[in-house]
Amino acid sequence: MEIQKRLDDNKGSFFIEKDGRQVAELDFVIKENVLDAIHTGVRPELEGQGIAGRLFDEMVKFAREKGYKVKPSCPYIDVKFKRDPNGFSDVVYKP
Repeated sequence: MEIQKRLDDNKGSFFIEKDGRQVAELDFVIKENVLDAIHTGVRPELEGQGIAGRLFDEMVKFAREKGYKVKPSCPYIDVKFKRDPNGFSDVVYKP
């Protein structure tokens, strides 16, 4: 399952489609070089397969490439950052 990116002005998402249906997504809003990760979701039948982690990794890669700081409004993203604060210190938004 391939991760795709959708970006429309300041809103976007990383997502995966299966059989023509979106089955996982990480939604975000960009404002003034801050990527606000607002939602991560994986359909129940695909949970536990590391898909949310793959979306997270893709979001971090994108943020690093663009020089964005990531505001973890989504609880999942917040937990991922807190588990490895040193590994993500370059991208975590600090108000």
